[in-house]
Formats: sequence, C-alpha cells, structure tokens
Amino acid sequence: DHGYDWEHWSLLPAGVFHTVYYGDFAQDYPPYWAWLQKFPMWVVTPFLTLWAITTMVIFQNAGSIGIKPKRYTIEWMQATKERERQENTNPVTRYLDRRRTERGGTWIAQYNLPWHPYWVWMSGSHDDEFPEYYLPKPGSPHLHFRDSLKEPFVKED
Repeated sequence: DHGYDWEHWSLLPAGVFHTVYYGDFAQDYPPYWAWLQKFPMWVVTPFLTLWAITTMVIFQNAGSIGIKPKRYTIEWMQATKERERQENTNPVTRYLDRRRTERGGTWIAQYNLPWHPYWVWMSGSHDDEFPEYYLPKPGSPHLHFRDSLKEPFVKED
C-alpha cells in the first residue's frame, strides 16, 4: 500500500452503440505513477514536456562539453567580421536592422543571444596564429549595423 487512493472513472466506447464505465485505481500502479496521476493531465503535461526537452538538450550536447572549435575563437570571429566588411555581405539585413532600431523599442535577437553551443566556455579562447585580430574579450560575431564599413578590423602593428 503506497498511500494513494484516487479513482478515475470514464465512459469508454464499446462497439457502435454501447459504452463501458471504466475505472482507473491508484492501487493498480506503482507509487511514482500513482503520485503523478493524482494530478490532472493539464497540470502535469507542461512539466513533463519541459523536463523531456531539457533532458534531450542536455544529453544531445553533452558530447561537446569542453570542445573549443577554432572557428569560434575571438580572432576568427574578428576575421569573419573583416571578411564580411570587405565583401559587404548582407547589407539589406543591416539596413533593415538599422530601420527597426530607428523606430525605437526593438530588441534584435541576433545581436544579444549566443549563436553557437560552445559560448559558455569559449569567452576567453584565443588563437595565437592571428595576432592582428586580437581582442581582450569577444565582440559581436558578425557585422553589427553600427559597425563602420570604412574601418578595418585588422590591427596594424
């Protein structure tokens, strides 16, 4: 006896014109299921869904913990910004972002959210092969609409 004594009764279809009065009893379940089923389904479903998604994300990304890909180092991000500046990539997006900001009260996610799964441990990673792109801490990963296209990101020594 696990202490749960709830009963759930429902009418289930049986054939075309008949129904069966069906009872679900707490004593028929192990304690953990009996505890969970004492709550209504609309209360439990959001929590179970959130738990399942969180668990999946943790297990899927657990293999990459501590890995520091070279393409996400501070110098490589600066080099990417320099290439984007030289090629003038994505000018329409920068124009639209600037217009949205001019209208006021906008929060553009691409300028604020992390954009790769290694951001937790990549904040201080440097690539010594490219000292001309050195920054003490990471900047934005791509061109911001406020970045000047006339000034290079390469540091002249």
